[in-house]
Order: sequence, then structure tokens, then C-alpha cells
Amino acid sequence: MDARESTYIIRPALVNDGPGIARVHVESWKTTYAGIFPEAVLTALSVEKRAHFWRGSLAAPKPGSITLVACDPTGSVVGFVAGGKERTGQLGRDGELYSIYLLQATQRQGVGTLLLRYFVRELRVREFTSMVVWVLDVNPSRKFYEVLGGQVISQQYIERGGQSYLELAFGWDDLSTISRAER
Repeated sequence: MDARESTYIIRPALVNDGPGIARVHVESWKTTYAGIFPEAVLTALSVEKRAHFWRGSLAAPKPGSITLVACDPTGSVVGFVAGGKERTGQLGRDGELYSIYLLQATQRQGVGTLLLRYFVRELRVREFTSMVVWVLDVNPSRKFYEVLGGQVISQQYIERGGQSYLELAFGWDDLSTISRAER
């Protein structure tokens, strides 16, 4: 067992994890996208609204969806990952990592890799063989996907706060390559 695995617990998310996931979601957006998105976008984020979204999503999950949380030794949610079927049907990959977020204090400690490893395992159990994730071109965390062997396979522009941002799709043709890359 990896030392990180004894420090953090990775498990399926429960409905009552909604507020913890929402806190991580909002706080990590504020730290990750500060200086990237307009301040108005970040200050408009609401833990309460995100908690409502996550409670609903966890109470009635879409078929094949996966949401996992990383909890610290006290049981507090410090990170999460969500995904399932690739949403566009146009990228030649069957699985998609929709989101992965960690509290800033938890970043660069291997928790993201641990969450991703468990997520990929869950995709494979559901017979997915490949994966894609969309990442802002200017997001410093994009290097995480590059290190794990992701290749840029597409791009698109998204709008936030009246501004346009380039988003890159990193893809893996074979989920087993992620398992090997992150060990």
C-alpha cells in the first residue's frame, strides 16, 4: 500500500458528501482560476448552489456516472473526481473525466494521481477502454495530464465572464497506459 493511500481514503461519493464536494469545487476554482477568469466569475460562485447541484447529482446519478471523493484522516472531503461516458460522441474515446478538483493545500501530494487511478479503475470495471478530459490551455494543471501520457486530440473555445478561453482535449487511446504511467 502506498503511503498516500494510508493517509487519504478514496471512496464513492455519497449524497451527504454534496456540501464537501461543493466546498472543494468552489474553493479550488477560486485558487486555480484566479488571474485567469474575471474576478466577477469567481466571486459569483456559491458553495450553497454547488451543494444543491451535487446533492441532486449524487441522489439521482446518470447511468454509468462515477463520482469519487478523497477524504483526509478526519473524513473531510479534500478532493473529488467525476466522469463517465464521453459527452460529445465526436472524440473517438468512450470515457470522459468531467472534473477533478483538490483543495489547494492538498495539491502536489499525489492525491490527484490517486483519485485518477481509482477513477480509471472504475472506468475499466464499466468496460470503458479510452478517455478524454477537457482542460483550459492556460491552466497550469494541464501538465498533470501530459505527464500521464495524455495527447491533445481536439480544442474548442469556451466563454466565461464575457471572455473566450481555449480549452484542450487530452485523450488516451488505452486506459491501461494511464495505470502504467502514474506508478
